Amino acid sequence: MENYKLNEEMQEVYQKTDILRKPISGIVSGYHDLAYILVSPDDENASHTIEINGKINVSPKFIISPDMLGDSFGDVFDPETFDKQIEGRLFSFGYAGRKNLKVKNEHFQINHFEENAQDHCNRILDQLLLEENTRTALIFSPRFKFYPVSIDRFITEMIEREFRV
Repeated sequence: MENYKLNEEMQEVYQKTDILRKPISGIVSGYHDLAYILVSPDDENASHTIEINGKINVSPKFIISPDMLGDSFGDVFDPETFDKQIEGRLFSFGYAGRKNLKVKNEHFQINHFEENAQDHCNRILDQLLLEENTRTALIFSPRFKFYPVSIDRFITEMIEREFRV
């Protein structure tokens, strides 16, 4: 959330993102992928909806030791040069902001619907329940333009849930 404090619009999107349904298994406790459906009002026509179907892939845990690099522990993690606040994330999003753009691959798809976002969310929720789908999240994003912020909120909640002590 720290990065969004600098931008009021993104902070509002982060706060107003609603994770309507979380998968039962997550990154650590089950699978190494998180399927999601993100629903947002179309920024150009609020009575229409944009839906993203995606999957976040998480690599299994791996360890790089200083010994493998030929360095000592102190060389790699010198307290005077190592920043304890280092945080890394890598995202790749396929939307370029063009109207009526259709993007589809194995893990990412954007669709447009001529119904409001709330009705669309209810329909998807019913469909997930009918299919007994326990692995797909449903996310409501208030602004499609900033949907990566809503995805970040989802990832943050999943990580907090799984690493809560």
